[in-house]
Amino acid sequence: MIIRKVAIAVLWGVLCLRVAAAEIEAMPVQLTAVERQMAAWIAERQDDLLAALKTHVEINTGTHNLAGIDQYRRLLAKELQALGFTTRERASEPVSVLSCEGGQLAFANHLIAERKGSKPSRLLLSGHMDTVFAPQDSFQKMTVDQHGTIRGPGVADMKGGLVVMLYALQALAANGRLDDANITILLNSDEEIGSLGSRQLIEELARAHDVGFVFEGSYQNTFTRARKGLGQVRLKITGRESHAGAAHERGVSANLALAQKVVEIEKLTDYAKQMTVNVGMMRGGEKRNTIPGCADAYIDLRFPTLADGEYLKSAIERIADKPSVVNPLYPDLPNVEVWGRLHRPVKAIHPQVDELIAEAMGLSLLLGEPIVGASYSGGGTDGSIAQAVGLPTVDSMGVDADGIHSSREKTTVKSLLARAQLAAVMIGRQIDKRR
Repeated sequence: MIIRKVAIAVLWGVLCLRVAAAEIEAMPVQLTAVERQMAAWIAERQDDLLAALKTHVEINTGTHNLAGIDQYRRLLAKELQALGFTTRERASEPVSVLSCEGGQLAFANHLIAERKGSKPSRLLLSGHMDTVFAPQDSFQKMTVDQHGTIRGPGVADMKGGLVVMLYALQALAANGRLDDANITILLNSDEEIGSLGSRQLIEELARAHDVGFVFEGSYQNTFTRARKGLGQVRLKITGRESHAGAAHERGVSANLALAQKVVEIEKLTDYAKQMTVNVGMMRGGEKRNTIPGCADAYIDLRFPTLADGEYLKSAIERIADKPSVVNPLYPDLPNVEVWGRLHRPVKAIHPQVDELIAEAMGLSLLLGEPIVGASYSGGGTDGSIAQAVGLPTVDSMGVDADGIHSSREKTTVKSLLARAQLAAVMIGRQIDKRR
């Protein structure tokens, strides 16, 4: 009874999640015997979870390391096949890259695993195989210290989440809970660059299911309730190369043109409106003593509404079209090209997702690693894509973490176990839920 009161107090007092009182009343406040068995099964396999995580982490799967992702996909397929899933791959067409070098962005194949049974609820579990760490990055190994802190590339984002998912499914299987389940698993290879190749696949599968769980991590044990939309824009500026000393006046500096545009683009950030613009990459020129003939930039957009995202994209296009460097000898230069995508929709508050977060909060109190709140995030996940086409999606089912996308990335043994236990219980309850 105390646990129930605490869960409801956190829910209403701290989160203000709008869950109907009748549905809170109906929410189970204790673990069933089978759920306790699953939690114990996972707790007894701490060493196995850590060994599995080390194996996963130490296969480099930087987005552009297609061979590494291929190796990792084979490992994941084998583990899912052992759980009775049928697996298949889906390829994505390359995307042309607007940059001075040009070329195409290729994607490793995505992995789909399915169990088709007679249970009424259709679940979509999803995650991504790629990380932000290239093979040449010095951060490649996983370590566990005496305090139970786990460090390594992808221990949270999101190899830790995938191990959580796998061991939750193993616990369900060991207790007969996967029998007749209706579950699809999607593991894509390009999430870290915006799911540019897999978005159509995510939307296709989302439309065919009833509820979704994404195994991204959380921060400070808060689940993400809603998210900003994300966009990305590339600029390519072509000027005219010339000798920096003997013929400076005959050059058109692509670097100067880009610099002037970047100053204007960065001014689009408006904290009061929760819109941010970040020119994350700039490149230009090849030699100190040559007027640079080409420069490019890669720009990140975050916005609270689709209209805001469209405004930012259009504003950058207007800045790109505005003349910024003029050499009367070459009136047609510099030439500016723009490519842009609003690649992740805004993830709005959803009543069914609020119910699932509330349920997860109550269960987490029983499992010993409480979820203490819900947040609004500027970070993006594939859950935003899935929910935008109608699939209620909880997207913080992985481990609790800090320092992601850096050499400080870490989680804990305690979180790894507790989140696997929570996932097993949450998935098990959704398997049998009638829609």
